[in-house]
Amino acid sequence: MKTPRLLLVNPWIADFAAFDLWAKPVGLLSIAKYLMKFGYKIDFIDLTDRLGWEESTDAKSRDGRGHFRKTILPKPEVLSHIPRRYGLYGATREQFDSALDSIEKPDAILLTSHMTYWYPGVKMTADVLRKRFPETPLILGGIYATLLPEHAQKTILPDHLITGYGEKNSLTLLDSLFGISHGELPLPEFDDSGELPWSLYHKLKSVAVLTSRGCPNRCSYCATRLLNPRFSQRKPDDVIFEIVDTYYRYDIRDFAFYDDALFTNRDRHIIPIFKGVIEHGVRARFHTPNGLFAREINPELAELMKAVGFETIRLSLESVAPEIQHASSNKVDNAAFIKTMNVLENAGFRRDRIEVYLIAGLSEQTLEQALDSVRFVADQGAISRLAFFTPIPGTAEWEKARRKGLVSDETDPLLTNNSIFPSYSEPERAEEFKRLVQFTNETNEQTCRQTHDQSEEIDDGSN
Repeated sequence: MKTPRLLLVNPWIADFAAFDLWAKPVGLLSIAKYLMKFGYKIDFIDLTDRLGWEESTDAKSRDGRGHFRKTILPKPEVLSHIPRRYGLYGATREQFDSALDSIEKPDAILLTSHMTYWYPGVKMTADVLRKRFPETPLILGGIYATLLPEHAQKTILPDHLITGYGEKNSLTLLDSLFGISHGELPLPEFDDSGELPWSLYHKLKSVAVLTSRGCPNRCSYCATRLLNPRFSQRKPDDVIFEIVDTYYRYDIRDFAFYDDALFTNRDRHIIPIFKGVIEHGVRARFHTPNGLFAREINPELAELMKAVGFETIRLSLESVAPEIQHASSNKVDNAAFIKTMNVLENAGFRRDRIEVYLIAGLSEQTLEQALDSVRFVADQGAISRLAFFTPIPGTAEWEKARRKGLVSDETDPLLTNNSIFPSYSEPERAEEFKRLVQFTNETNEQTCRQTHDQSEEIDDGSN
């Protein structure tokens, strides 16, 4: 029997807006690595790979992030009342067709998924694949498939649907489809050792790194525990090897950590990793699009962050309100946050280059609580980044929203889009959210101006 050939696809994004923060489909790449280890041949198409599709000059930006190309689409009926342009982000249809023309007919297709409210992009991707390969089994997995399996099965109509971790589940399913046996050896649920198969990309400017799976915290609004039931961290030496090898082999200068709890077990995890990377002569830029737990940052870690090349720092504060901090697993309190800002500044980081995530739109959150949080961040000289709440089935906040009648099991996932849900679910609060966004933007601008003015004063004083 010939070795089965698989096509792994990262789908289009369908939304009102989307921006690339060094994103890569780490889950799909992990599955590719796992299946390759067992002899499967892999073809790979990432429809949101900006550099590969040469979508814009942003694809050649200094650090690898930028705007996706947007193809305007008619809005789904349920979103017809939203006064914004809806679109498909990523490769053009012609580029997708050309990529499919360049590969052999696959024996099976694995399609991943991300945000639940991006499912129209998954459906459009699946429709193209179905038309091109009508007799090839289509297997759907990923976040949307795991959180809303019934909706995904009914909407996408895959031949097979995988929930949870996809590595072992994919292998077991494919082996059964092709009559393959790997003996009696126990199969690991996943294997995070070594580096991801970045050779599947024709061009590469930045990579995503995961040093762990899951999170030890249980925030009331977060789906991490549903997607990763247990928290596990990789061995530091293995992460060091991945970063060092990727740095030298692919000439990568931008690495984005996508851990949910990067600094947990700091002294035996991330500190040895940073020391090892420095010892191997890596001179790169490191970014954290996910929020860091400020409480874990001590002087030693802050100095290592500076030495290793941290450029993008985003901290998780969520709110200055004690009840919201409690719902956020007490990751940080106000006093600890102030202490962390001082530690980072002493290590050489500019305060106005530090961004802080603040949650907005929780069903029991008041406007004044959100405004107070923005003021607090500004007082610390940092930049606020609003993260609007979206209810996720299975979380405590979903149940709260359901009890208030804001969502139900029949709610179209499109209506839970974080950019519209707060205003849609509680129209009477829409003006509050507009005021919050405007206040945040104005406060951030003022923070940047103050920092600029202070810098000019220092310069003038030294002349």
